[in-house]
Amino acid sequence: MISRYTHLILALVCCSCAATALLSCSDEELDSQSVFEDRASTKKTFDNWLFENYVMPYNIELKYHLEDKETDFQYSLVPATTENSIKVAHAVLYCWLQAYDEVAGATFTRKYVPKVIQLVGSNAHNKKGTVVMGTAENGMKVTLYAVNFFTNDRSTLNSYFQIMHHEFTHILTQNIDYDTEFRTISDGDYITGDWSNKFESESLAAGFITPYAMSEYNEDFAETLSYYLIYTSAQWTAKMRLAGDEGTAIIGRKIELIRKYMQTAWNIDIDELRDVLQRRINDVVAGKIDLQKVES
Repeated sequence: MISRYTHLILALVCCSCAATALLSCSDEELDSQSVFEDRASTKKTFDNWLFENYVMPYNIELKYHLEDKETDFQYSLVPATTENSIKVAHAVLYCWLQAYDEVAGATFTRKYVPKVIQLVGSNAHNKKGTVVMGTAENGMKVTLYAVNFFTNDRSTLNSYFQIMHHEFTHILTQNIDYDTEFRTISDGDYITGDWSNKFESESLAAGFITPYAMSEYNEDFAETLSYYLIYTSAQWTAKMRLAGDEGTAIIGRKIELIRKYMQTAWNIDIDELRDVLQRRINDVVAGKIDLQKVES
């Protein structure tokens, strides 16, 4: 350990070096622009952009700072970077909010979307070894994790929008419940906490789109719809081949009840919604949408 006296000696030695350095550099001009100015300016511009594109049209507060009151303390988390927060905010706006605007109308979107979207930089790891990519609280708040790992490829985009559609489905079914017939299709096959030990091939064969869908019927409903929306027709067909005849028949029954529910309760054609979502995701992947632009 270095004592305070050693620090004092080092400081005295460094003073003479510093004086020499100052004399030798006296003819150089210092940059008058602060090294922090661009970052602060970007944040201010982004905050203005959020007000214009989230607060004003949707009454949504998108938070990208890691606030104690908005953080789940069971996880060790890091803040989202401003750069990636900007990209995710653009992607959510274009591929999620505006997609529902296009299909169901802005009045519907404004009324039912969560009022807070919290962005977190890191993943949230459970003690069971699973990773939480998103959570929702009483239909009012959605948290998206792993923002610092965001890229605009289809796989990454789908991982975010699967969460958004899944959590939004919960909000919709909490407002208008779905037919109880859905709950009877796989009654007796839900396995609660053991779903994390299942492989996708096992869940598909049993009539569940993912292992997590096996946890209980509300999650089954939200998982089935969200994956139906983010998968292309070719991807969905490939999953059904893995499910086999029995699994495909069960999942098909679930989709028909979901299709009926969304049409009857919300006047939303899920096939039209999927087409709109796929077009918008393709636009982002192709670079047609500038995910970094925050100036009006």
